Amino acid sequence: MEGLGRSSLWLRRELSPPQPRLMLLDCRSRELFESARIRGALSVALPALLLRRLRRGSLSVRALLPGPPLQPPPPAPVLLYDQGGSRHRRGEAEAEVEEWEPESVLGTLLQKLRDEGYLAYYLQGGFSRFQAECPDLCETSLSSRGGSSLAMAPSPVVGLGGLCLSSECSDAESEADRDTMSYGLDLEATTPPPGGLLPSFPVQILHNLYLGSARDSANVESLAKLGIRYILNVTPNLPNLFEKNGDFHYKQIPISDHWSQNLSQFFPEAIAFIDEALSQNCGVLVHCLAGVSRSVTVTVAYLMQKLHLSLNDAYDLVKRKKSNISPNFNFMGQLLDFERSLRLEERRARERGSGGQESTTSDPPSFFTTPTSDGVFELDPT
Repeated sequence: MEGLGRSSLWLRRELSPPQPRLMLLDCRSRELFESARIRGALSVALPALLLRRLRRGSLSVRALLPGPPLQPPPPAPVLLYDQGGSRHRRGEAEAEVEEWEPESVLGTLLQKLRDEGYLAYYLQGGFSRFQAECPDLCETSLSSRGGSSLAMAPSPVVGLGGLCLSSECSDAESEADRDTMSYGLDLEATTPPPGGLLPSFPVQILHNLYLGSARDSANVESLAKLGIRYILNVTPNLPNLFEKNGDFHYKQIPISDHWSQNLSQFFPEAIAFIDEALSQNCGVLVHCLAGVSRSVTVTVAYLMQKLHLSLNDAYDLVKRKKSNISPNFNFMGQLLDFERSLRLEERRARERGSGGQESTTSDPPSFFTTPTSDGVFELDPT
C-alpha cells in the first residue's frame, strides 16, 4: 500500500483550526488507547468475531463507521494509526516503506476502507513518532485526570449507531438455516458429531450450564436426562411449556433478535438466575429461538463475569462448544461495553483493596453504542 502514508506534519495541518474534517482511527489495543492517544481519535478495538467477518467480506466496514451505512463515503479522509516505532526499510536509498502484519487491524481496515471508496491513509511512524514530534496534539490519562484542556471530550463514537443488518453487511444465516445447523462440539467428547447428524440435546458449556434452542427447551426427556430444572427463555413470546407442572423454574427475558434491542440491561438478573440454578446443583438451559444469538450473548456475559474472561476468550470458549453461534452485531457491542464495565469494577476493587484513592474518571468512549433508530431490520420475528 505504498503512497498511502501521511506524515506527522500533514496530520498537524489537518488538526489545525477550523474544525478538523478527517476521521482519526486508533488501531492499537484498548489499553494503549486509554493511556495516550492523538486528540480526537476514536478507538477501533474490534472483537475477533467482527474482525474475522470483516476480513472475509461478510461485514461492510461502512457499517462500523459513524453515519448512515448505505450512503456514499464522505469526502473527508480517514487516517488510521498503530503504535509504530519499529518499521523496516527495503533499501538504504529507498524511501521508508511502512509494513505491518497483513491480518492486523490497521492493514485490514485500510484495505477494506479503500475497497469501499474511502480516502483512507495511515500515519507514517505511527503514534510513537507523532507523539514525539507533536506532543501538544496528544492527550494522556494523566492530562485527562488533571483537568487539562486536552482532556477527551464527548465525540461521535465509531460503532453500530447506523448499522443496517441486511444481506450486504451481515453474515447471519436465516432462522431456518440457523436451526438446521444447530449442533455443538463439546470439548469433553472424544469426537465431534458425525457430519449430517444433529444431536437432539443442548450443548454443555460448563458443568450444569447448557446452551440450546427452542426445540431443546421442548424436549422434556432430554431435559430430565441432563438434570435441567432451570430454563432461561431469552425470547418475548415463546411459551414456557412445562411451567405449570412444577418441575421447572423459568425466567423469561422479552428480547427479540433485533439490533435496536438492549439485552445488556437483563445481564444482572440472567446471571443471578444461572447462579441460583448452579448453587442448587441443577442444570440450567439458556435458550432463544435458534440458539445462536440471544442465548449465546447471555451465556458469554455469564462467562465473562463469573470466570473473569475477556470477551474474545468467552466467545471462543462457546464457539469451540457450539460452532454455529452468531450474535447480532449490536449484542456484540453490548458485550464489549459489558467487558469495559467489568474491567472498571475490577480496577476500583483493586484500588480499594490497596488503600489507594479510587479513580473517579471514566474510560474514553467505547467502540460500540446501543442504537436508538427505529429504522431496523428484523432478524427474528419472535
